[in-house]
Amino acid sequence: MKEIAISIHATESFNPDVLKGLKGYDYIHVDVMDGKFVNNTCFNLEVFKILKEYYDTPIIAHLMSINPIDKIDRFINYIDYFIFHFECVEDKSAIIEKIRRINKKVGIAINPDTKITEIIHFLDKIDIVLVMSVYPGWSGQKFLPEIIEKVNRLAKYKNIYDFKIDVDGGVNLENAIKLKHADILSSASTILEAEDPNLIIELLKESDKNAK
Repeated sequence: MKEIAISIHATESFNPDVLKGLKGYDYIHVDVMDGKFVNNTCFNLEVFKILKEYYDTPIIAHLMSINPIDKIDRFINYIDYFIFHFECVEDKSAIIEKIRRINKKVGIAINPDTKITEIIHFLDKIDIVLVMSVYPGWSGQKFLPEIIEKVNRLAKYKNIYDFKIDVDGGVNLENAIKLKHADILSSASTILEAEDPNLIIELLKESDKNAK
């Protein structure tokens, strides 16, 4: 069965009630954008503290930032997973080591154009590889079908290293069944804009049953 992460943005107008009444999901995935790594700015770090006060669900901080390490201390106490982009300008090993020292889980996100071979030497040091199935930015973009094969290739390394594959961007009921090797499906609009979001969460979790 898949694990499901509900994606939200760290907006100034964030309201924790957006998750009210939702059931069966496994993570809250918070997108933070610095306005440099991507054009959009979404940088209300108070969101993490608010979520921790309202919900017991593990929180994933997904930093779309060129300098993620200088922001860690501002919210690290309120998260469970820290995910930074391989494409950032900072020393990836230093980021991983800092997160490990404070006993948090760590992951690397890769953009659609980044090759798996570029991150192989980090796989024994991380907990999650977040595979972007859209180009980083706002939700609602269309899923890139070539990501399915990318996930399949990455999954071969799970026999050697202990990490989870998270797919983020444009995930819906149609492409979820093709992502048979993904462990976590991150979704925003497919769930939050659904007439019955709890049914969608259940169907996404059970997409393995119809995997192609």
